[in-house]
Amino acid sequence: MSEKEKVLEKLFKCVKTAMEKRGSDPVILNVSGLNSFADYFLFVSGSSDRRVKTIAEAIKTAMKEEGVKAIGSEGLREGRWALIDFGPFIVHVFYEDARKIFDLEGLWSDGERVEIPQEVLKARPQNLKEEA
Repeated sequence: MSEKEKVLEKLFKCVKTAMEKRGSDPVILNVSGLNSFADYFLFVSGSSDRRVKTIAEAIKTAMKEEGVKAIGSEGLREGRWALIDFGPFIVHVFYEDARKIFDLEGLWSDGERVEIPQEVLKARPQNLKEEA
């Protein structure tokens, strides 16, 4: 498996994890030719600040279980926009309104959109104790 395939596999795991925590509207952009700090961005939305936190923490945990540690993270406490830097890819978990306001997808629109497999998108939500 190539390095690119390994990274995409991790990104798809992040999407699946987000969908299990009731995340919505996942988008992966290949931005490798547009910057020097990451190859991919994952954008996903949460319907509340609590949901954003839950999704972001679940993604960090899932990646840790895969042996991938976050280099850094921001915004986990606030729950409006959580950023998790995993090196070759960066995960952005937005509260729905904040995603529209910041429009990072528009800013990085020159990036190539990566198709997410249907089986990943159809991950069923897990029972959440901290319903928002």
